[in-house]
This record gives sequence, C-alpha cells and structure tokens, in this order.
Amino acid sequence: MKTMNRLTALLSFTCLLALTGCVKLWQESIDIKTYMVETSRAAPPLDAALAPKLWIDSVNVLPPFNVRNLILKKSDVEYTTSYYSELLLSPSENFRNELFAWLSASGIFEEVSLVDRAGRSHALVTTVMEFHGDTVEKKAVLRIKATLLDELSRGDRVLLSKDYERRVEIADTSAEALIRAYNTALAEILAALEADVVRALK
Repeated sequence: MKTMNRLTALLSFTCLLALTGCVKLWQESIDIKTYMVETSRAAPPLDAALAPKLWIDSVNVLPPFNVRNLILKKSDVEYTTSYYSELLLSPSENFRNELFAWLSASGIFEEVSLVDRAGRSHALVTTVMEFHGDTVEKKAVLRIKATLLDELSRGDRVLLSKDYERRVEIADTSAEALIRAYNTALAEILAALEADVVRALK
C-alpha cells in the first residue's frame, strides 16, 4: 500500500512540474542541416589521354578535421565544432568523390577508379592537412597534400608531391558561408593539381 501511495505521489508531482513548465517531457527534434563540398569543372577535357589508369586512394583527413561537423578555429589554441551543421558524407568520402569527378572529367587518364585497382598505371595519394573556418582571420582554410605515383615503375616512383593551400575570405562563419568558401578553395586546388599532373606526365 505504501508503494502505491508513493507512486501516486510521484506521478502527481511529475504532472505538476510538467504543467508549470519545470520539466519538459518532450522536445522538438533538432534541425541539423547537412552540406557537401562540391566543385564543377568547366574546362574541356584533353584531346588525348596521357596515361592509362589512375587509382584514387582513400583520402586521409588529419584530426581534428576528420569529423562530419564543421570545425571552427576560435584562437591560436581553441577549436570548436558546429553541432547543428555537418557534412552529408565524411570529409574523406567527400573529398575523394570530388577528386574522382574532377580528374575523370579532365581526360588526363583513360580511366579513373575508386573501386578497382587492377591495371592501374598511376595512383593518387591525398591527405587533407587543414579544413576549418578561422574566426579570427575570417577565412575558410583548406590545405591538401597530393602525391602522384607511377606504379608501372619499380618502387612506385613519385612523379609529384605538393601541398596546396587556399585561404578564402568569408563574411561570417555561418555554415553556408563556409561551404561556399570551401567550394571555391577546392576548385582552385583541383585546377592547380590538374595542371601539375599534366606537367608530371609529359
């Protein structure tokens, strides 16, 4: 009997708190917005391919930038994340897909692949070194290291190894402003990478 009385009292107390607004028994779902870093290559492809097949290896994204939440640099020692905005894919998948789409459209290689390594003549190994919004400098920062390997030679000869960095000014640190700046930065980096790959293969 005492147990029933306690349960009744507890239920009554909970209802009273809920009615007075002290306890929220339900919560509206949080609206998390999702984004992708995207580029589009406008230039025409090469008239003739320079090499048979490029394999694009998995893109390594260094911590703390290897999360789907957008990263903001608050000071020289402080970083934070935006919990209500994130990438639709992991940064690794997002950048790898963009590399594939851009280099496939370039016509440099007869074939570009993410799924089949067989028959490859070259491999591209890529690391994202920095990928964040700098709230002090008001810039979106993207730094990528790309290495092109000749896999037909003994010892996988390095044809190209270079850092590409872009710091694009932003009006604010909203997710929309950051993504648009990353799109600009990545397009510039991929255009520079494409030109370097062509020079390395000629």
